[in-house]
Amino acid sequence: MTTNKYFKNYKIRSYINLAAACIFSILSLSFHADISLLAFPLALAYTGLTVYFTLNMLLKTDGTHIYKVIKFTEYLPYFLFITFILRRAGSTGTSYVYDCIIVLLWLVIFVLSYLNSKVLYDKSNEKLVAGWNIPPKKMKFKGWGKLIFEIVDWIDSFVWAIFTVLIFQIFFLQLYKIPSESMVPTFLINDRVFVSKLDCGPKFPLTDVGLPDFRKYKRGDTIVLRNPHYSMDRKSEVKSVTAQLVHMLSLMTININKDENGEMKADPLVKRITGLPGEQLVMQDGVLYVRTKDSDEFVPSEIDAKYAKWNLNTIKNANVKQKVQRFPLSQEEYDKMLDFEEQRRNYDLTVAEYQAKELSEKFRKLIYKENLTGDFKAPSMTEFDLFNNIQSITKNLMSQNGGAAWFENFMTSWIPAKNNQRDYYAESNFKLNVMTKLTAGKLIVRYAELLNQGISATLWSSDSELISNFDKAITLNWYIQELLDERNMPLFPANDSNGNPQYIPENCYFMMGDNRFNSLDLRHANDYSIKELTDQDPLSVQYMSIIAPQYINKKYIIGKPVMRFWPLQRFGKV
Repeated sequence: MTTNKYFKNYKIRSYINLAAACIFSILSLSFHADISLLAFPLALAYTGLTVYFTLNMLLKTDGTHIYKVIKFTEYLPYFLFITFILRRAGSTGTSYVYDCIIVLLWLVIFVLSYLNSKVLYDKSNEKLVAGWNIPPKKMKFKGWGKLIFEIVDWIDSFVWAIFTVLIFQIFFLQLYKIPSESMVPTFLINDRVFVSKLDCGPKFPLTDVGLPDFRKYKRGDTIVLRNPHYSMDRKSEVKSVTAQLVHMLSLMTININKDENGEMKADPLVKRITGLPGEQLVMQDGVLYVRTKDSDEFVPSEIDAKYAKWNLNTIKNANVKQKVQRFPLSQEEYDKMLDFEEQRRNYDLTVAEYQAKELSEKFRKLIYKENLTGDFKAPSMTEFDLFNNIQSITKNLMSQNGGAAWFENFMTSWIPAKNNQRDYYAESNFKLNVMTKLTAGKLIVRYAELLNQGISATLWSSDSELISNFDKAITLNWYIQELLDERNMPLFPANDSNGNPQYIPENCYFMMGDNRFNSLDLRHANDYSIKELTDQDPLSVQYMSIIAPQYINKKYIIGKPVMRFWPLQRFGKV
């Protein structure tokens, strides 16, 4: 039997590797009646075959099955990696300490399998196999045997490459395809980018074991993150990891990353960091304001203004502009929005108070004082319903008991809060509420006048006062329903019940897309809900809102895009 030092070193490494694999397999044992049961028998079977062929070669110095040893050893860490995931894919997870032990074993197996298989190949094993009882023979094939060998060898290389890329993608560098236009003009749909993961704290799938987060994030950084709009419970994490494995093993041709409705998940996301730990934010008219514990004053963020893209019509790069699929606003609509915001900022609440009281008094004189029937029931307070049902609301107000009192309350309920101190967003929405009420009030009073005058309804559509106020109503509805939650964001995190500022916690961040009118990001919820324009008016106008800002912990940051590699004409550093 050979006694050369090369073989001795290989033998020691092999025993350690096989022992680690056996312990790994035993620790894969599960007692839960779910998919985790598969981990142990699969790991045991594969490890058993590896042990059998390796020990046969080590003890007998028989190189007959050396190529089987090479392949079983090469695939050992990858196969055990799959069983690692299976063991944790059941209904019950494993403890952190347990995961740490398994990960350490796997790392030993990974390193030793690489070293051991490398030295067994023909070009490296001359000194190792010197003196063996049965030295290995180089495989030689002819005819069909050679063709079959080439095909098997190609498949072997192919599968090995897939597993290698899978491990590399989990821990080092991931390829990411841009799915939407939320980051225009930084990214376009179908741009391919390299995402660096090594310094963002990559973890072993379904565990908290991995590398620490070395990256220091700052405002303006583009990052890839898990989508917090989806559930991140254990069941969802298992589905996500499974989808990633299938996606890789199918050469990115099969994607099962779907939600409960069968729709493709928008997960992960690529966004830009716009809020940092220790900050409180508010966004109004497209300007992001920031304050910290050290300052009560909100200051506009110059960095955010550099990246935020509100008007895609101004993109200067013609090649980029022609590839944009959707322009949320035309230049005319964008200018119209700016004009409206200017009007709202200059809106005089003192004048509005006078007009509200005047409209209330005028309406009181117009109602039918005789033959009032039934009690008035308050209508829907959503701004769309108010304007859409304005005629029927007017008739009910005029003909039912309590109509005049309700109208007066509706028009003036905001006045006690007129001079309250409010932040930028709250002040803006307070004025939007008043503007909506005044416009609705003017329409109601005008309809009441026309009814009292006995003017035929066929002539109402040509009434200049109605036309003017309906134009204002259309603009209000357009801004409130389509632009308000995209253009602005309330105080975030919100103050506590005593009005004390709250701040983004340590290790947490807030992100938005660059293309602000076309980005479902951390400002938004998945579904709409009815919200009041202001909490300082007991009869506030309501609207369908999707605003629900949230921050995420940095552990959900997957990586940072570092290089755009496709299409070639857009190749370059991000």
